[in-house]
Amino acid sequence: MHDKDEHGKDERWLDGKSALFRGRQARRAADAAARREGRRIMKAADVELEYEAKNGIWHAGLVSADMGFDNRIIEFDCHIYPAGSSSVTHRHNEAVIFVLKGSGYTLLDDERVDWEAGDTLYIPAGAWHQHHIDPDVPAMVVAAKPLPLQEYLGELNIEYRGDEPVRTDYQAGSFLDEFREVNAETPGAESESR
Repeated sequence: MHDKDEHGKDERWLDGKSALFRGRQARRAADAAARREGRRIMKAADVELEYEAKNGIWHAGLVSADMGFDNRIIEFDCHIYPAGSSSVTHRHNEAVIFVLKGSGYTLLDDERVDWEAGDTLYIPAGAWHQHHIDPDVPAMVVAAKPLPLQEYLGELNIEYRGDEPVRTDYQAGSFLDEFREVNAETPGAESESR
């Protein structure tokens, strides 16, 4: 009779008595424990925005390993770009950005891509890009990036072209306050939430 894994599958290698197999079993048990113990939720009231002068933005982690999550493939961040500002020109591995509020455009390898609240922007791996925010309202976005996987593979790289962000004196409120503004600005949000 062969041992079964935690899902009831017949795993012949679990019968192994060598140091190699015992080491694998120990790593597998530790991995299962880490997954069980990892954080499951980030409450909006617990998100802390921080100003990042290098990029001229306010940002906060939403899901990352340093916050207690056991995420291994993707990470989620929130970025708030002040109205009338622009980021530095930079590139990294791919990212997906969902625009919660605001509007502007992104220069993506010198192609202008206009966006507004509700749009999703795909940043290809290695594409030089710079975000420009319209002067009317700050932009709030959620970005998904495969940073944990890239760190594991030793491929994490973020390069800056050397320009400076266009800064403003905007002071972001708390994440919860900023997010409430998104909901207040969404047409039909009040009636839909009832």
